Amino acid sequence: MKINKKRILNIGSYLAGINSNDDFYIALTDLTNINRITQIGFSNQLNIGEQILPSIVGSKSRFNANGGNTIHKNLPKETVYRQAEIQDWRGNYHTVDIPYQRYQRTPIPAPSMELTVVSGANNQKIIRSPRFIKDVTADSTIVHAINLFLELFSECDTLQANLLPAFNVPITRLNWELLPPGNYPWNVLRNNVQRAIGNVGVNRRRIIESRLETISNHNPDFVAVGNAGFRGYIVFGFPNKTFYILESIHQGNATYIFGQNWQQLSQLTKEQILNQNLHQQRIIHRDGWVIHINNLFLNN
Repeated sequence: MKINKKRILNIGSYLAGINSNDDFYIALTDLTNINRITQIGFSNQLNIGEQILPSIVGSKSRFNANGGNTIHKNLPKETVYRQAEIQDWRGNYHTVDIPYQRYQRTPIPAPSMELTVVSGANNQKIIRSPRFIKDVTADSTIVHAINLFLELFSECDTLQANLLPAFNVPITRLNWELLPPGNYPWNVLRNNVQRAIGNVGVNRRRIIESRLETISNHNPDFVAVGNAGFRGYIVFGFPNKTFYILESIHQGNATYIFGQNWQQLSQLTKEQILNQNLHQQRIIHRDGWVIHINNLFLNN
């Protein structure tokens, strides 16, 4: 069934023709809008097996990549901190933690739903969701998938499993761009990570660049910059130290330290990386962050 709407509120009759316990997919069968398809992270070639976490283009893809919060306006406000740079009377800049009050909130994990290019009926390429099972997969997950496709492509289809290939498609994730081998002192790396930093304000940019410079001063063996829904994340590899540092430019985030090798880490979904306690340490972006980072290299 083809769906052409801005969004849906519930499954309703959209799964008509799919029996209980049957496998099915949400898919895009018309791939003519290649500009939109590449905008969300796929390559121009649309090779079979490409898989991405879609770039953020609206509220559904933002929730898919970053999750959200349940805000508790019935509870007392809490004190939280944001980092900023202030200039003293001598013209020197200092990073400070600024407290402010906000309503308490409970994080909602990001669905991190990834889309894949496969060969559909008549060997035509399509873009599909993960596999769902009718009356087993939560309705909210299916509604999210449909709304994600509608936001990204303005249409989608519900497809039975027999319209897709029976074999497993080898996956080629496009979520990370590995920079060429070489040394990356900050004056070199700075130009390579501007795309990840994006159009942020001058104040935040100084803080972000200061953190990235601190890590790069420890001479990483490689650097990988996030693409599509991973935009704003940068991995610094220190295999000789047996750990990898995942740094985020996003406000209120943290620095993650992983022990997996890069091949394993690069194949994880965003939800697995951030929410499944696979990290060895999580260093909050607060006062003392530089000391924690430098101590990693003293202790290894």
